[in-house]
Amino acid sequence: MSTILSRASGRLALAILLLLLFSAPVAAQHIIIDPPFPPPPPGPPVPGPIQIEEYRVEAHVDGPAAQVRVTQLFRNQSGQTVEGRFVFPLPPNAAVSDLQMRVDDQVLEGRLLPADEARAIYEQIVRQQRDPALLQYLGQGLFQTNVFPIPPGATRTVQFQYSQLVEQSGGLYHFRFPLRAQPAGMGSAAPVSLEVELVNQPGLRTLYSPNHEARVERTSDTSARVTMQSKAATQDPAFDLFWGVSEEAIGINILSYRPAGEDGFFVLLASPQLDVGETEVVARDIVVVLDVSGSMEGEKMEQARRAVDYIIDHLNAEDRFNIISFSTGVRLWSSALQPVNAETKADAHVWVSRLQAGGSTDINRGLLEGLAQLQTGEGAARPAYLLFFTDGLPTQGETDPWRILENARTNAPAQASLRLFTFGVGYDVNTQLLDTLSDELGGRSSYVLPEERIDEAVSQFYQGIQTPVLTNVTVDFGGEMVIDEQYPYPLPDLFAGEQLVVVGRYREGGRTSVTLRGEVNEATYVVEYPGQELVQAGGEPFVARIWANRKIGVLMEEIRRNGPDPELVDAIVDLSLQYGIVTPYTAYLVEEPNLAGPVMAPEGVPAMPGGEGGMGGGAPAGAPADMRPAAEAYAAAEAARMAEMPASGAPAVEASEAQNDFQAAVTVEDAEQMRYVSGKTFVRQGMVTGPQGEMLEFWVDTAYRSEYGLSWVLFGSDAYFALAQDPAMAAWLSLSPEMVVVLPEGQAIRITTSEAAVSQQPVPQTSATPVAPLPTPAPAEGTAPSEETESGWGAFWSWLWDEVIR
Repeated sequence: MSTILSRASGRLALAILLLLLFSAPVAAQHIIIDPPFPPPPPGPPVPGPIQIEEYRVEAHVDGPAAQVRVTQLFRNQSGQTVEGRFVFPLPPNAAVSDLQMRVDDQVLEGRLLPADEARAIYEQIVRQQRDPALLQYLGQGLFQTNVFPIPPGATRTVQFQYSQLVEQSGGLYHFRFPLRAQPAGMGSAAPVSLEVELVNQPGLRTLYSPNHEARVERTSDTSARVTMQSKAATQDPAFDLFWGVSEEAIGINILSYRPAGEDGFFVLLASPQLDVGETEVVARDIVVVLDVSGSMEGEKMEQARRAVDYIIDHLNAEDRFNIISFSTGVRLWSSALQPVNAETKADAHVWVSRLQAGGSTDINRGLLEGLAQLQTGEGAARPAYLLFFTDGLPTQGETDPWRILENARTNAPAQASLRLFTFGVGYDVNTQLLDTLSDELGGRSSYVLPEERIDEAVSQFYQGIQTPVLTNVTVDFGGEMVIDEQYPYPLPDLFAGEQLVVVGRYREGGRTSVTLRGEVNEATYVVEYPGQELVQAGGEPFVARIWANRKIGVLMEEIRRNGPDPELVDAIVDLSLQYGIVTPYTAYLVEEPNLAGPVMAPEGVPAMPGGEGGMGGGAPAGAPADMRPAAEAYAAAEAARMAEMPASGAPAVEASEAQNDFQAAVTVEDAEQMRYVSGKTFVRQGMVTGPQGEMLEFWVDTAYRSEYGLSWVLFGSDAYFALAQDPAMAAWLSLSPEMVVVLPEGQAIRITTSEAAVSQQPVPQTSATPVAPLPTPAPAEGTAPSEETESGWGAFWSWLWDEVIR
């Protein structure tokens, strides 16, 4: 077959591909198909025989050159031998000379299809197989090869390799790999295991993946290893990795996005070099305050001792420290802060080993004693870190949480730059007190759940703050740039091995000079970064979601403190709907129990799921539901419920952790029932039955309102592909053949597979301008006629036999 492919014309290769594709649905990234011959008559699609059992991606990036190797293990689950084709969309700048396909130990030939032929193939696949996910690849090159026949129950390892130059824009390199790995009609897909190794990157500073929680291992100042394990059948279209290089000790990079007619969004990344000299490390005063009340007895006390021992062992040479325990009373290891040396560390370890649990919980006294330590001695202006651990509610001394808070405010050191980090151990802690203390006094709160180990949680936290290199950090975008709604504010310290992520909004884009300021051991640090750009239009849409996540976290905190203000609740709903972010106040949007099962309306018209309380809400057949009214009602009820929630207990800790996660968000992943695509959010409103009895997901643009008119467009029609000529529209249409998308002019378009539904719809009476179908470009030479130009399957098989096979 490889010989045939290498010498066949474009028409023959396309015809063979189409012949094979008719028997099973296809995948957006790769296509493994079962091609029985002669082809059966069309009918409902059946599950494919191939299951992906392993999916591994290894990328080696040396300077700007990337070598990418993809390994997949396929198993034939059927009882017959199958043969198929492998089709893979290539990056625009992939090096053709390095393409290689290996099946087990055999290297197979293939051919690279040019963009126009690839587009024609994609359009034909989309029409026949109803797989709009392929639309996102229109216009790219396509690589195709024969896959070795797979006997029943056997496996084949397919390895595919290509090279490309990693593009750089705005000082950032950007590597992308497509992840849409769940082929329609196939068995369950394995999770994607991905590793990107960066080498020869002089001045490597910032590293950022916005859509996946990747593990970053910085191996040197010129190299790093990034690993990611995706969920099975991931819905994320791609894995993105950005990195920046800089000659400065601290590198910064900016990603931005500005939708039409709106203010822009930015993400600023700041990261120091990995190798930091002793003189570049900020000297601190550190006080550990540990709850040793009776509730800490047993294994918790053992873990707490090991946690404090870890902190002692990892103090920096110029730090000063002290340790305080509290229960009914207070005990101090030392009367004053002590320098770090072998003698003081050994003595502190002995003192910690003798700590025993017992007594009540005097949080107020323990907290005030720790703050008092930071007001005395020479160098009191140094950054001061207070790490406060408790597993209980105040039961001794001052027990009113808000008086404890006021006492801490009053007694916080005036000269020192204070960071108060609170740790709540277990569920029996006052989350509102701990959250407010850390938020107002420069730190953050953390919680150790009952099933977690205290020593492991604390050591992981302390690794992140072990080596401060810049304190009192500020960022200036220049006098002409108006920056709004920046999070976090004020900025935290910058630590070696960690990355500061700042988000915000800007009025007008353009090039500017960004200035980073801070302090290193009471000396002022100022570096200017010229040539930074905030885009005037377009950019990276995910940036808006990172900003929206953090703003939602701030709003959630405000609601917890001050009660369910309707304006704050509505603001959360707005952000959730616009940017596709599920919050405790908008969880209704993704709750399947609120949706009735799939139904089919009379005369072949697909109907929206209805049902009492469901999002369909009795909407007309095939019509979308306006999500806002139900979402607002749910959010108001949830806000009222959370306002009555006690400050302690498992629900309170979970709420606090959720709030903290939103405020510190650096990545955003789609929820199962929501998708954020090219600046738009869609919610899955159930399933509809397709023309061949298959079940199709129904997705609705959250911008849709019930007063909008609908312009109905048949999936796979000339009008459909005319819409798909626009890249943004092609990305939106890639979700499903059953969907609603709202154009900026306020016009709603209903895409459907049902000819009956389209023919029965009247022309909408709306002030918005209806969508005028654009002419579809003529298919590339050698492509098969579509169903619109030939009468049914008989005509197609006649064409195939007369023009190709015979």
